[in-house]
Amino acid sequence: MIRLVGAALLIAGCGGLGLGAVSRLDGRVRDLRELAAGLELLRRELGWRLTPLPEALSAAEQGAQGHAAQFFRFCAQRAGCLSGIPFQQLWREGLEQCPLRLDQEDRVLLEQLGPVLGRYDGDSQCQAVDKALAGLARQQAQAEENRRRLGRVYGVLGVTGGLFLAILLI
Repeated sequence: MIRLVGAALLIAGCGGLGLGAVSRLDGRVRDLRELAAGLELLRRELGWRLTPLPEALSAAEQGAQGHAAQFFRFCAQRAGCLSGIPFQQLWREGLEQCPLRLDQEDRVLLEQLGPVLGRYDGDSQCQAVDKALAGLARQQAQAEENRRRLGRVYGVLGVTGGLFLAILLI
């Protein structure tokens, strides 16, 4: 009886590991989507309304959800009181401190936007945001493909691995 309970727990644990990997793939897609929504609002604020950067970042926070909203909130709060620190450093800190589920390529793409925001005219900032949005769209398409393709594999491998280990131990 104890062996059966142990086997069931082993299968459940391995299945949980597989589902956790699927969850990370879903989280990346969700964060990329929300970052793109926030950046689109940021682009509108900077390009059409010529809103100051802290207010534009607050508007981007309102358009995003989850971890992306937390990232825009962090940047908006820090941009309001720069105190001699360059904005690109605050942008990079936001990417590091907020729990965004991004790959290294995603982070590099977003880090390239930091030096442009708040430094140049509205058109230049809009062009940089457009470039970042295009890159995020490519990364999001790739992440969705990975989620579709690898999500099933991770789920099946978790349960199958658990069954295999349970059979070995029984």
